[in-house]
Amino acid sequence: MTHEGTTSVDYGQAYYNEAHLGGHGDYSWDNEHWRSFFMSVADRLIGAFNPGSVLDVGCARGLLVQSFTVQGVEAHGLDISAHAVASAHEDVRDRLSVASATEPIAGRYDLVTCIEVLEHMSEGDAQLAIDHLTAVTDRVLFSSSPEDHDEPTHVNTNPGEQWAAWFAERGFFRRVDVDVSMIAPWAVVFERGEPTLHDLTKRYEQQYARVRTELLEKRRALLEADRELNVLRGQLDERPVDSSEADRLRAEVAHARHSVLVNRDHVIGLEAQNGRLQRDLSLVTLELKKAQRRVKGLSKRRDELTGRLQETRQRLERTRKRVVELEAAPPARASIPRRVVRRARRALR
Repeated sequence: MTHEGTTSVDYGQAYYNEAHLGGHGDYSWDNEHWRSFFMSVADRLIGAFNPGSVLDVGCARGLLVQSFTVQGVEAHGLDISAHAVASAHEDVRDRLSVASATEPIAGRYDLVTCIEVLEHMSEGDAQLAIDHLTAVTDRVLFSSSPEDHDEPTHVNTNPGEQWAAWFAERGFFRRVDVDVSMIAPWAVVFERGEPTLHDLTKRYEQQYARVRTELLEKRRALLEADRELNVLRGQLDERPVDSSEADRLRAEVAHARHSVLVNRDHVIGLEAQNGRLQRDLSLVTLELKKAQRRVKGLSKRRDELTGRLQETRQRLERTRKRVVELEAAPPARASIPRRVVRRARRALR
């Protein structure tokens, strides 16, 4: 089922108020919370990629664009909301444009960022946007919420592995060695490449092994904390203690309970990440197999054309030799008029 996407009307003043954006105050460069957040994102990306030029698609009021600009990076942004661009900080406003990601993008960029944008677009428009993003760069920082379905503008949420498969169709694959989870747990960097099935499997297996090891360690820590908690509970239940000792034990129980909850949440997160990685690998492997079949078909076609070309060259060489023989023959004995020979020579040129 195709869903209708949002429009610029959905991103006016009400969308940018404090309550809608999580209670962190005015969404502007002057707000310390938002300025620090986007500066940290820019710092991370500059440290990882050192881009000379950046385009932020869905830039809102241009906070990420401004974060790059103050650090000497040539950055620009585009957004569908005329309100957002008009209300941007004056230092960055001329670097922002009112435009839709469904429109072709001019220029070429070392890095394109697209943070929490495509879940707001219809399914067809999101695919068109991916085409435009990948046409102007070899590297895309991408984040699209797979959840928060209570948000009215989230009309096209998809799990991370689905976005990864769509980018893989355009020849872009996950950089598993770059962590951009400070943006969102599902944020990822996709890069253009032609990895072999061997390289891609190795890349994902390395990441899977790391997550799997951490998952097992957290499960073990969770079990140990739960055992400690049960021991402390038993001490409280089995013997009388004075009030100070009871308070101390209760504090230990509370601390142990907190550790159990923290570790449990971490384990759940690792299990989810583990599942996403396995799904990513299966989808990308499928796309690679399709690409390999296409390459095999093109190779066969190339061999056929090469064979035909060789045959044509051989016929051409035989004709050239025949022309030379005719030119060398005595005029009286030539069986072909010289005007025919001249036409043949012109054809050989």
